[in-house]
Amino acid sequence: MLKSIEVKNVATYSPEGSNLEDLQPINFIYGANGSGKTTISNYLTQLDEPKYTDCKLIWEHNQPLKAHVYNKDFREQNFFKADIPGVFTLGKASAEQLQKLKEKQEEIKELRKQASEERRRLAGFDNQLKLESERFRETAWELFFKKLKPSFSDAFKGCSTKEPFKNRLLQEYKSNKAELHSQEALEKQAVTLFGEVPNRIEPLAFFKVKRLLEIEESPVWQKPIIGKSDVPIAALIQELGNSDWVDKGQKFIIDNTCPFCQQPTIDVAFKMQLEQFFDESYKNSVKEIEELEREYIQLANQLKEELSEYRDREAASADTKLNWEILDTESELMFSQMNEIMRLINDKIKEPGHTVKVVPLTESYKKLSEHIKQANDEIEVHNQMISTFSESHSSLIKLIWRYIIEEAKPTIESHLKASSGITAARSKLVDEQNSTNIKGVELKKEIEELTKGAAGVEFSELEMNKTLSSYGFHSFRIVKSKVKDNCYQIQREDGTLVESTLSEGEVTFITFLYYYQLAKGGHSEDSVNERRILVVDDPISSLDSNVMFVVSSLLRKIIEDIRSGQGHIPQLILLTHNTYFHKQLSIVDGRKQELKDTAYWLLRKGAKWTSIESHGRSNPISSTYELLWKELRSENKISNVMLQNAMRRILEYYFTVFGQFSNIKKLPYQFETIEEQIICKSLLSWVNDGSHDIADEIHVSDYDGTDHRYKEVFRALFEANNQIGHYNQMMGIEEGIVEEQLKT
Repeated sequence: MLKSIEVKNVATYSPEGSNLEDLQPINFIYGANGSGKTTISNYLTQLDEPKYTDCKLIWEHNQPLKAHVYNKDFREQNFFKADIPGVFTLGKASAEQLQKLKEKQEEIKELRKQASEERRRLAGFDNQLKLESERFRETAWELFFKKLKPSFSDAFKGCSTKEPFKNRLLQEYKSNKAELHSQEALEKQAVTLFGEVPNRIEPLAFFKVKRLLEIEESPVWQKPIIGKSDVPIAALIQELGNSDWVDKGQKFIIDNTCPFCQQPTIDVAFKMQLEQFFDESYKNSVKEIEELEREYIQLANQLKEELSEYRDREAASADTKLNWEILDTESELMFSQMNEIMRLINDKIKEPGHTVKVVPLTESYKKLSEHIKQANDEIEVHNQMISTFSESHSSLIKLIWRYIIEEAKPTIESHLKASSGITAARSKLVDEQNSTNIKGVELKKEIEELTKGAAGVEFSELEMNKTLSSYGFHSFRIVKSKVKDNCYQIQREDGTLVESTLSEGEVTFITFLYYYQLAKGGHSEDSVNERRILVVDDPISSLDSNVMFVVSSLLRKIIEDIRSGQGHIPQLILLTHNTYFHKQLSIVDGRKQELKDTAYWLLRKGAKWTSIESHGRSNPISSTYELLWKELRSENKISNVMLQNAMRRILEYYFTVFGQFSNIKKLPYQFETIEEQIICKSLLSWVNDGSHDIADEIHVSDYDGTDHRYKEVFRALFEANNQIGHYNQMMGIEEGIVEEQLKT
């Protein structure tokens, strides 16, 4: 069954298109001539025509059915030629065959209900899968994409929207077996590999601390430096332990005066003993520690300068590998310890005879070397990544996705478990559906076997001739073709073929009888029981009231069968411009009813385009007269031609059929002034323009605002004739309505 028809960019339908949505088993579409009814019916028979490229049909459960369309094209294609294709129906079937066929059709009807329920449940499972997929998609987006995008933007290229990201996450979960790294480690690599290709970094040279350590570990700091022991004065100096004091004092001896007691106690022999005590060996030892001090200070300053140079170089680089926060703290401590060592060395130089405890900075130098090594290790990794940038970039993306799926693992597994449960239930239902389909195929084969040989074109011929005779069409009849098998010809009483000499009313009636038989049967024996929808476009043009009654009765029978689920026609779409015919078919049991299986539409032709108004289950057609007023008060812009026609027919219907005037040309004389009479005559001339002339030869050219001006004149005409109450009632104006009712 059709669910919707979109008519777009063809004939009177705009490029934006109009829609018949939520079609029901029974559908009534009313529209004036030229409003686009035939465009809809032609589209359903010419789906592949290029002009209908932008149009669209939506079928229930995506299962299209053949559309049997009755319109002008159908009449021309089937009846303006010598041989008319025969219609196969079950006229040859026995009572037993018909009973079995009825039983099988009931079975297939129940099977269709079962299949429909299975499709409904299947749609429910599909909806559950969709909702679960959407839930997982939103969760993954919020928890993982938004959180990690700032750090790993390159990894999300090609999946930076919700659906692609969700699909990539599930794909990586199945296939990514990369090594798991921490987010911090991945972010460090991403700084290098994401964005512009970085420059190569030169490794850092290790600091020269070996000599510093050798000086600090020298045994000289623990060795007292004293004079020669075999000199007579040596015993006293050693006993007193004041060799450093004596050494410094001898530098102040002037002549023979003692620098300490200032007495002339120093003779040549004493001076010689002092010189012998503080011999070359002593002096060399002192000189040695003085040189060590100078070297240590120089090396320490050099180390400080090298560290400063490293800091300056690394500060200028956006990609430093040294941890300066820790390194600065450790360096400050190391140089403080060096200053203490320098102080101890200086004390040793001042008092060579004393010992000092110099603690080597082994751990500080080791930590410094470790920092350099760690930085160089990172520099090596950095440089290796640069040498294979593309490969490293791809590898990093894999590592990032491995990290993401590890983080998302509980969420993914919850989703897969939920989806798996729904899918399992769905698969079971699909198996049931396949079983139902197989039963349906088998039933169709059984029905084909029952109808084989029982279908023929003779019964349709008899039925059509019987109907023609019943309604006074005796001058021609339908007979089997003598030239072509399974075909009909229209023959006069004298045996001559009618071909194209029938009147329009006769052609319309006989073609509809033919269509009615075709709706029940088919052009071949195999198509007799084929499911199809019916589209009937204005089947009552040029028919008298008796024939209209027959057509209405035949269509009502089809409508009853559709509503009761009988036969193989699940849907009817009726298009008409005749309000009486519309009412004949749409009114049930002599009154209007809103039925859940019935829908109503109005087609309105505006100044340029046709619009489609849905009225749901409510029948919008009351009478021709009411419809004319509805056109007049419609908020949609309608063409001047349609407005003119509506006004003219209202005036004629109200003032001549039900009113006091024999001709509406007398209406202007109800106005008191000549000016008002002229304006009224102008209105009458305008509404009759393009329809038929009236006695007065007044012509007013259309211009912008004409319709609005004449609507005001139209209202004034009712007011001048004391009929403003009726005008207000029909226009839906609440104020000042005179209590009057038009009886129709």
